[in-house]
Amino acid sequence: MFGMNEKPLAIHEMANLTGVTTRALRYYDKIDLLKPSIVTETRYRLYTQDDLCRLQEILFFREIGFALKEIKSLLNAPNYNRIEAMKKHLSILEAQRERLEDIISLVKDRINGSSEISFSAFSNSKVLELQAKYREEVFERWGNTDSLREFETYFSAKAQKLQQEELEAYMVFAQDIFERLSMYEDEAPDCAEIQKLVHEWQLYISDHFYPCDKKMLSYLCNLYNADERFKCFINRFGTGDLASFFNQAICAYCSPKEAAEDDL
Repeated sequence: MFGMNEKPLAIHEMANLTGVTTRALRYYDKIDLLKPSIVTETRYRLYTQDDLCRLQEILFFREIGFALKEIKSLLNAPNYNRIEAMKKHLSILEAQRERLEDIISLVKDRINGSSEISFSAFSNSKVLELQAKYREEVFERWGNTDSLREFETYFSAKAQKLQQEELEAYMVFAQDIFERLSMYEDEAPDCAEIQKLVHEWQLYISDHFYPCDKKMLSYLCNLYNADERFKCFINRFGTGDLASFFNQAICAYCSPKEAAEDDL
């Protein structure tokens, strides 16, 4: 982190410092979520301390499940309180640290010859409870994202046999996939970067739910585009009809031409 008297950061320096890619930073600029405070006459983006603070807040709200355009609305709310939001973030970070310390202690005990077998340290339930709690508080205090609330209710009812941690992991993965997909909405659905995202999606379903060959993926593709709740959820993460775009990308991935290439 740089001090108030130090020079602003160029976009690649911002990316190196925060771990957020330059493509993502440019996308945040494009959708007016995080615009660099300084843009030179040669269109060179420079980020200030305030920009870093805003990015930190963005990452916090992403962590508890909000889409980027929802975060933009929250941060721009007239009654938004930055300090209150950071206190909530701190509570989650402290819970994550506590979990990590418990795991470290468990490993040390095993190294020192302890024969006790315990798995409680690996539980992420406290962190997930805090995230869910703060997400609900944000709903009530700074905004109301009906699409997220409706989808969580719907998905929870459909996935009662899933452990809460599995459900949260799915939501985090879905958010990451659809946010990255939204950054390519101006590209062709069959471009290599988008096809890699579809492949990641297919592998995740196969690894965590059920075997997902291209026939199953095609079925899911139609479901995502036909079911209004899925469609509403996916569209939270894009600026246009991201669900239809995802449908086109999956159709390209599952096309006979692609299947033939897979057999080579």
